[in-house]
Order: sequence, then structure tokens, then C-alpha cells
Amino acid sequence: MSDLQRPDDWELPVALPQLQPPARIVVGFDGSHAAETALSWAEVLASVSGAEIIVVVAFEAPLTKRGRGATYVETLRRELRAEATELAEEATTLLLGRGRDARAVVIQGEPAAAIIDVVEDEEADLVVLGRRGLASELSGLSGAVERLRVHLGGSVAERIAQLDGLNVLVVG
Repeated sequence: MSDLQRPDDWELPVALPQLQPPARIVVGFDGSHAAETALSWAEVLASVSGAEIIVVVAFEAPLTKRGRGATYVETLRRELRAEATELAEEATTLLLGRGRDARAVVIQGEPAAAIIDVVEDEEADLVVLGRRGLASELSGLSGAVERLRVHLGGSVAERIAQLDGLNVLVVG
């Protein structure tokens, strides 16, 4: 016998645990190509399971400490919310047009935290995310530089996928 550590049931035959199809799927959506792929995967899964798809669009608005930039910042926040709402509605309309049960949630806040909050509030069974978000796509970074960026801060998908007890599908 090997000195490697193994679970107590290692010698038993491989088994498939009993799973229930997801009833609610949360999709983090930022309009990137990877997010479109995530939306497509959620649609495929929902077509088989009948799950509701909840499209989450999160945006981070700038902060100001004093009144000098307050008017500008508030205008920018309204514009960001309007754009996020439009994006969420476009994705949801697409899903509804394909016969899926779907709705949108728009949240001002850090995207990973916003998605996790929705997953918990909605008791979602599965989260579907694109591997690279819009910020990464627009940065033009690739290869080693992109891997370093992800390593230092972690992508939204990476941070969510590391959480215990959460079923996450990260797509290309």
C-alpha cells in the first residue's frame, strides 16, 4: 500500500452523487464576450432543467470625499446605472425570447460581492461566469501580463470559484 493519504472510502467503486437540477442559475454579466458565453451556457442548462436565470449586472461608481466633484460624480453614477440596467434588460429580453424564465438584477458595488449577495439572497443553485470580464478584455493584456494581473488581484470568476459550498461554472 502506498504512503499517500487517501479518503477512508478510497477502495470503494467510483460513484455519482445524487444531484438535483438547478432551480435558479445566476449569471454574472458585464457584456464581455466571455459573459455572452456564460449567458449561453446558462440558457442551455435552463433549457434542460427549467431553471430560472438571474442576470446580475454590477457596476462600481466613483467616490468623492467633498462637494467639489459631487455633481459630476452623481451624474456619472446615474449614467452607469442606466447603462447597467440597459445591458441587463437586453440580456434578459434575449433569454425571454428563447422561452426561458429570466430576470435581471442591477447592483452598484464590487462585482464579486454583488454576485455572491444575489446568490445568497436568491438561494441560487449554480453560478455561471465568464473567465475574463470586460475590464480584462478591454485592457488588451494577454499572456504573462494577464496572468500576473489575475494572480495579484484575482478575477471576479476566480474569487467566486474559490468559495466553499458554491457551485460555479466558469466558461471560456
